[in-house]
Amino acid sequence: MALNINELILDRVRSLTAHSINDKDYGALLFRLTSLEDPSLATTAEGEEVVDAIGALITTLYRAKKATFSASNSLISLDLAAAQYGTKKQILGENETITDYAYEILKFEKAEGATNATVKLANKPNVDSIKYVYTIENNQIGTSYKVNKAAASDTEFLVSEDGTITLPSSLTTGKVYVEYTYESSSAMKVTNKASEFPSACSIVIYAYFKDVCNENTVYSGKIVCPKAKLNPESVELALTSTGKHAFEFQMMRDYCAEEGDDELFSIIVSE
Repeated sequence: MALNINELILDRVRSLTAHSINDKDYGALLFRLTSLEDPSLATTAEGEEVVDAIGALITTLYRAKKATFSASNSLISLDLAAAQYGTKKQILGENETITDYAYEILKFEKAEGATNATVKLANKPNVDSIKYVYTIENNQIGTSYKVNKAAASDTEFLVSEDGTITLPSSLTTGKVYVEYTYESSSAMKVTNKASEFPSACSIVIYAYFKDVCNENTVYSGKIVCPKAKLNPESVELALTSTGKHAFEFQMMRDYCAEEGDDELFSIIVSE
């Protein structure tokens, strides 16, 4: 039986999926968003008025139709961020590492009879990344001390490969602040490069509709766009616990498609 419905209640947009349209991995899932807020589908066109000799409007010719889909994801999405930056999220394979950054505030106390106090970092550091350590004084960064690659002295410290720091002999008790890098095998990374921009993809937006007369009757809705591209003109990540991740897709027709095959998007509703 054919489905023919006009007015529906939009219950909610469930999710959005983006797929590759490249020849080598056509149809591969690029990312999926499941917490969409304030979704909006907009269509615009350029109008050119045709007037007679005295300036009276005869008609308006429209061309250059455009469409956009915008929304905010309730959660920060690293996959979406990578797509907005025109890159891919780096996921480590076997025996691969990423240079990670860390800082530690460590308590120390010189043992009786010892020349120097020592502290131990939680991670095995890249030794050359530690140039200075700082004492903590009144909960603030205090005096700085410089590294000595040969041996600790009264004013210099030594870093061992296992993360042990031999502090200057002038330090007897207190706390030190240490900032360093290390190689992590349990990390991921998204890099935003100035020379890279988003690639075109296809998107499907999934939604639930309800019948106006019987809200228990639910319909499945989809907005299908064969070619779209994330707008990189303004990408903002709200770095707060309640921050949203906004994005906008510009929908485009396939310029090389056959004449008349200029689909921007389709709305599909099914039982």
